[in-house]
Amino acid sequence: MEAMLNHENRFLFHFAGKSIKRNAGRSFFIGLSVSLAVIIAVWILAFFDGVNRQIERSVVNTNIGYFQIQEREFSRTTDPSNPLPFDQKLAETLESSEISPSPELVLDGNITAPEGSAALLILGIVPKLHEKFLGVSSNLIEGEFLTDGDENEIVIGEALAKEFKYRVGDDFVLNYQDQKGQLRSELVKIKGIFNFSSHSFEKRYAYVNQSTWQKLYLNEDTGRTLFNRVSLMVPGLEWKEEIQSRISPNDLVLKSWRDLNPEMSVVMDFNDGMIRMFFLIIGITVLMTILTPVQMLWQERFRELKMLNILGVSNSRFWKIGFFEVLHMIFYSGLVSSIILVVVIGIQSKTGVVFDYGKEGINIERAGIQLTGIVYPVLSLSQISVTFLFIIFVLMISYVWSIHRTLGKLEADT
Repeated sequence: MEAMLNHENRFLFHFAGKSIKRNAGRSFFIGLSVSLAVIIAVWILAFFDGVNRQIERSVVNTNIGYFQIQEREFSRTTDPSNPLPFDQKLAETLESSEISPSPELVLDGNITAPEGSAALLILGIVPKLHEKFLGVSSNLIEGEFLTDGDENEIVIGEALAKEFKYRVGDDFVLNYQDQKGQLRSELVKIKGIFNFSSHSFEKRYAYVNQSTWQKLYLNEDTGRTLFNRVSLMVPGLEWKEEIQSRISPNDLVLKSWRDLNPEMSVVMDFNDGMIRMFFLIIGITVLMTILTPVQMLWQERFRELKMLNILGVSNSRFWKIGFFEVLHMIFYSGLVSSIILVVVIGIQSKTGVVFDYGKEGINIERAGIQLTGIVYPVLSLSQISVTFLFIIFVLMISYVWSIHRTLGKLEADT
C-alpha cells in the first residue's frame, strides 16, 4: 500500500496512523466494537452454513442424491409401470469422474406381521453402481450387500429389522401390486441389514437387485437395466445446468433434492433469510454504536484542523487523512477479526457445537431425515470477504459522516 503512494500521500498516510495512536483509547473502542460485531455475525453465518450443509447432506443421503433424472410419467404420477432402459448412450452421457449415477426401479410395498405393518419403498438397483452412489453397502451391521446375481434376496434397514424381529437369512413376505394391477405376495430372503441415515430411512427403504424387481413387478427379467429414476451424486446443486444439458427433455425430467424435499428446502431458505436480516440489524446497530465515538474523535481535533486549515491545508487533504485512517482501522479490525474467526471456527468445524435435543441421546427427525445434536460450523473465503465488506461499510459510513460534519463546522467558523 505504502509503495503505491507518492511522497505527499505517504506523509498523510503516516499522519493518519499517528492520529489513531494519539487517540488510542477511542480508536481501540471503535475497532473492538466493529471486530466483535463482525466476529459474532460471521460466526452465526458459519453456524447456519453448517446447519444448511448438514441438512442438505442428510436429505441427499436418503437415497435422493443431489439430482434425479426421472421418467416423465413417473415424475408426474410416481407410476412405475413405464420404466426406460438405462442404455449405453445414457450411461456415456452421464459419464464423469464427478457424477455417480444409480438407475433405480421403484415399487411401493408393505409387510404385515404380528408386530404390526409397515409401508416400504422397494428399490431395484444395480449394486455396483449404487455402491458408488450411496454408502449403504459399507454400513451393514449384519449379512452382505446385494450382487447382480442374487435371486429373490433383499437388504433392509436396522429399524425395520428390530421392529419385526428379522435376522439375516429369514424369509420376508412382501405384499405389493404388480404391473397388471394384481395384488401379490412374494417370499424373499433377507441377505443384509444396514444402519444408515435415519430411523425413518431404515424403516422405509429396502433394496433388491434389478432382476429380482423385474420378476416381482413385470413378471419377467428383461435382461436390461431399467429405471424409473436415475439418482445422481454430484459435488453440489451448481451442477444443474451441466446435467440438464446432457439429457433429452422429451422423455426425462430433472429434479433436484429441493424439488423432492421442499420442506427442508424451505427450512434452508428460512435460515438464509434470517442470516440476511441479522446482518442488516447488526450492521445498523454497530453503525449507530460507533458513529458517535467517531464523530467525537473528529470534533476533538477541530482546533488542530482549524490551525492546519489556516496554514493552507485544504479540505481535500483532510478527506485523504480520513480515508487513510479508515484504511488503518479496516486493516487492524479485519486482521483481528479474521484471526479470531479462523481459530474459533477452525476448531469448532472439527469438534462441533453440541446441542442437547433430549435425554439419553434422543434424536429429532423431520421430513424423514435425522437432525443431529452437533452442528459443525463451516468456514469459507466468502465469510472472510463478508468480514471485510462489513467493516468497510460500517467504518466508511461513520467516517464520511463525521468528516463531513466536522469540515462543515470548520467552513462555517471561517
